[in-house]
Amino acid sequence: MESVSASFEDAEGALTTPSVLSRVLPPALAVAPVSMLFGFIASQADWTILEVFLVSVLGFSGSGQFAVLPLSQSGSGFLTMLFVTASINSRYFPIAYVSSGRLPRRKVGRYLAAHMLGDEAYATESPSDGPQTIFLIRSVIFITWVLSALVGAALGQSLQLPWLGDNVNLGFSASAVLVFLSVSQLRLRVFVDDGFTVSRVGAVILCLAVALALIYSLGPVYFWVPGIIVTSILLARARL
Repeated sequence: MESVSASFEDAEGALTTPSVLSRVLPPALAVAPVSMLFGFIASQADWTILEVFLVSVLGFSGSGQFAVLPLSQSGSGFLTMLFVTASINSRYFPIAYVSSGRLPRRKVGRYLAAHMLGDEAYATESPSDGPQTIFLIRSVIFITWVLSALVGAALGQSLQLPWLGDNVNLGFSASAVLVFLSVSQLRLRVFVDDGFTVSRVGAVILCLAVALALIYSLGPVYFWVPGIIVTSILLARARL
């Protein structure tokens, strides 16, 4: 039975690879300069290429990686960095939950696809995508992210420039990409889907209001966990 399932996944991948690549290449190219920026800045902060590689492969979180950079420069402890990155990356729990049914059935492929989950991949995926398509989308973005970080680190070592000022928002470029992908995903789910209702638009607006309220009340670090919980419940009730 497993061989039949695997054959089905391979057939699906062979049939849809060109169209999947046309979907995944734009977001992959969009995150490339963001990852290069991380590698460049990390190299300027005296990170080795090996450290950049390990963080990009094991962490694979643009927001988390950019958050760790200033913390490591300021001498923050490991537990502080772990808490901040865990809070930021806690948003992946609901994302992983709703997409778990589309993962490959083989254990190795399933583990790899789960690890390569990212905001850009999730925004590119469709509920109708099969396991092979999911794996291809995530692997292309993942490999692009890691290689771009290494290129940025290499450039950072060859171009010795002073450390950027503290007032520079290092995560702005990554946030801009995620906002674009999020809006595209919302348009796909809210305005194109046959089940469009006013309640879905209202749920999105309510989620934005909740996030802003939590940011102003709890701050940009501690709003993540409660914000993710509340917005996940609201979006689930609206079937988004």
